[in-house]
Amino acid sequence: MLLDHDLYRKQVEDVIRQNSLPWESLKNKSVMITGAAGMLGSALVDVLILLNEEMNIPVTIYALGRTESKLLSRFEGYTDKTYFHILTLDISKEMEMEEDVDYIVHAASNADPVHFAKYPVDTLLANVVGVNNVLDLARRKNATKVVYVSSGEMYGQPDDSLTKGFYEGYCGYVDYSNPRSCYPSGKRASEVLCQSYLSQYGTDVAIVRPCHCYGPTMTTTDSRAMSQFIRLALNGEDIVLKSDGSLVRTHCYVTDAAAAMFYVMLKSGAGEAYNIADNDSDASIREVATIISKEKGKEVIFDLPDDVEKKGFSKVTRAVLDGDKLVALGWKPQIHLEEGIHSTMEILG
Repeated sequence: MLLDHDLYRKQVEDVIRQNSLPWESLKNKSVMITGAAGMLGSALVDVLILLNEEMNIPVTIYALGRTESKLLSRFEGYTDKTYFHILTLDISKEMEMEEDVDYIVHAASNADPVHFAKYPVDTLLANVVGVNNVLDLARRKNATKVVYVSSGEMYGQPDDSLTKGFYEGYCGYVDYSNPRSCYPSGKRASEVLCQSYLSQYGTDVAIVRPCHCYGPTMTTTDSRAMSQFIRLALNGEDIVLKSDGSLVRTHCYVTDAAAAMFYVMLKSGAGEAYNIADNDSDASIREVATIISKEKGKEVIFDLPDDVEKKGFSKVTRAVLDGDKLVALGWKPQIHLEEGIHSTMEILG
């Protein structure tokens, strides 16, 4: 249970205390988090737990996932609380629940590059069908707000007109002949579905597009580069790069990303989209690997990827997101890259 770690608990407390959010508006409301055992979803649940435990703001939590044992393990010590409810559901099927729900954050989505390569059909359909089922539930329950967690990958390839980072109105090239496009294409289609529910049914939905998020809530099966680097270093091994490491990406620590999603939940307009991006944490994969390796006195070595790994790689050459729109909403990231990596390794170590 990560909330038992003093450093992580303080970081979650800071989400509540350092952000000018109308937390009282969640009093006696219910919030459903799909993907509640995942990196982003579990951090959101942790914030809601501390709203109940430390801020005396009663919020009913519905933590939804496919595997009950993962949810019970992740939130051990809180699952017997009257405000906490585990829902074991598959979002690829119609969602049925008797209780009403006021807010939904749909954070359930496979973000594993190896899975993209092996199961492109499942990846694409899980996005579109899952979003439809969540939005249909919100429509039937007359939910106050839905926040859909999309991805910065939906922007595709940058062109010469992009002089800064991807901004919310940009739409770049995606190669539809490549099965790897199952992920960005699924996210694009899901975003259109969100806008369609707003137009046809009046469902209040907003969209977040996270950059490369990281932190101690990462799962043990996460195959993304940064998660692999951290696991290797914590195991006392050298970091293996499967490329030259020149790709520059925007990063965001997980508790800052959680705060960002609450800003969008509680302060955004219907149909708006926001990048979640700490632009003080833009760095290449090689730079990230170097920071992580130095934490444990290890080396960075280079190795050629196998065919399955290659299929999971994105073709994007620069993945920098512009975070200005979310900053204008009042959000400000607190934990930048080097501190975030150090914190992650201290908490997990």
